[in-house]
Amino acid sequence: MSVLILRPGETNDVVPRMKQALVAELSRLGLQSVAQGVDLDVKTYGLAAVKAVERFQRARHLRVDGVVGKDTWRALGIDEPVVEDVGRVIIAPGANLPGKPIQPMTLQYVERMAALIHKPITITTGTNHPELTVDGKVSDHPTGHAADIGMAANGGNADGPVGDRIMEAALVLAGVPSAQARAEAQAGGLFTNTYENMRIQCIWKTSNGGNHHDHVHVGVRPV
Repeated sequence: MSVLILRPGETNDVVPRMKQALVAELSRLGLQSVAQGVDLDVKTYGLAAVKAVERFQRARHLRVDGVVGKDTWRALGIDEPVVEDVGRVIIAPGANLPGKPIQPMTLQYVERMAALIHKPITITTGTNHPELTVDGKVSDHPTGHAADIGMAANGGNADGPVGDRIMEAALVLAGVPSAQARAEAQAGGLFTNTYENMRIQCIWKTSNGGNHHDHVHVGVRPV
């Protein structure tokens, strides 16, 4: 078995296991009041747990950063391989029509986005999408050349910073310079770029082509 490096704000099935070990170790250190603030049943590594990890790291003379990496896992008594959960893409139930998966080039592009932001990405809509957009244009979704990344499934809110980060990664991989990508992501809009023999369309924080305030749209097809 292996465990993942956990960063503040991440949601993962391994989080409750980490919290259980954390509470036990904090109690051994006489820090029961800190341990009591940790919700063992929640799979999100939230603020209370982060503060508890930082208190534990300080008590064990580890780097105090709230990141549960190799040294912190070992200090928690869990001696298993520690891996990065980057580049992983989750396809939400119902995102695709039966027998119609997302095209490999689109999936690989989103995998690269996940690696860039150091966090798994959940695709909430793939091929299960009307053939036409709200303004009558042919959608990239039904052919598997587009993915919608919903904020609710990825720990974000409408027009929020999580979407900004995901959009920025999509733009950077489309060849947009980092500073420009960050500015465009924060401002929002519809951007179409040609890069590495791909036509890449990124949409966020706009009603152009439909409501794109609650999800980032990434369309990837051959030029």
